[in-house]
Amino acid sequence: MSGEGSRDGRLGWSEGETRRRGDAVGERTDDSIQRDTRLNPADKLAIAYLAVITLLVLVFSYRIPWWWAFCAGHAILVALVVLIARSLPVSPSPALPISSSPRLPLSPSPRLTLAAFVHGWYPVALVPITYKELSYLIPRIHPHDFDAALAAIDYRAFGVHPTVWLERFTSPLLTEVFQITYSTYYFLPIILGAVLWRKGRIDKFNFWVFVAILGFYLSYLGYIAVPAIGPRFLSAIAEAQTMPLAGVLLSHTIRDTLDRAEGITRDCFPSGHTEVTLLVLYYSRRFHRRTFWWLLPVGSGIILSTVYLRYHYVIDVVAGALLAGAIVMIAKPLYRRLGGIDIRESQ
Repeated sequence: MSGEGSRDGRLGWSEGETRRRGDAVGERTDDSIQRDTRLNPADKLAIAYLAVITLLVLVFSYRIPWWWAFCAGHAILVALVVLIARSLPVSPSPALPISSSPRLPLSPSPRLTLAAFVHGWYPVALVPITYKELSYLIPRIHPHDFDAALAAIDYRAFGVHPTVWLERFTSPLLTEVFQITYSTYYFLPIILGAVLWRKGRIDKFNFWVFVAILGFYLSYLGYIAVPAIGPRFLSAIAEAQTMPLAGVLLSHTIRDTLDRAEGITRDCFPSGHTEVTLLVLYYSRRFHRRTFWWLLPVGSGIILSTVYLRYHYVIDVVAGALLAGAIVMIAKPLYRRLGGIDIRESQ
């Protein structure tokens, strides 16, 4: 007992001083995180995409009656991105050091945790906003549909229109299953992000958000470069179809809901459903193997459903898979180039 007291005396720390020192460390850590106002890679990517679309709007403003509104809207979104980056910490409180006293760990500040959550997840909220404007912009930026060319590629490769050939496997139950599965695509990237966030793997979460929005934005640029509305709307294929896609209970409602939510968007080439699903499967296998096994059957069903449900040509699926592979190859070096840290792809 006396030895412990002498050691405390030599160190010159009382229990109260230890607590105060721990509090001081916590205060300095909170302040340092609040001052970390750098744009992270996802911030920079969002700004770059908005800048590219704004430039296209300006170049083709003579075809876009409301061009000024889109430019103003994009400027507001860029300002919000910068505001979030400047006002909120880059990383949540799990990155905070703890006090030197093992009995007095620093607790995360609820304000910092909420701020980090907003900064981490806001790029996901931008995805539907930036997607929705494409239904208006694509026909005005690039007013030429490539459906006939894409269908011709499929026909030359297979000697038949794939959606027509697949009629031999069409059944109400299969249509029901595929339509439900197809609609879950919107949740897969969020599920992987939520798992990483909940597990406290924040570095991997930030990297995954960057990869996901990179996938979405590159597919959006593909839609602009090669506009197409899909085989179900191409008269040559629609007239050759002999069987309607009738489900059991929910398929018709789900399809109508998706059509109303998305509108007539020329979003076939490349297949974003294929691209983003493959990215989810690849990185879930690298970052959280259990999630991968849960998502694998769903993801496989999404990819198979793209052609079966007549949303996509086969060449769209091939292009989506190739784009996913390209993103996997460039994601880490690009992430580091934009200021991100090196990510280990271990469990």
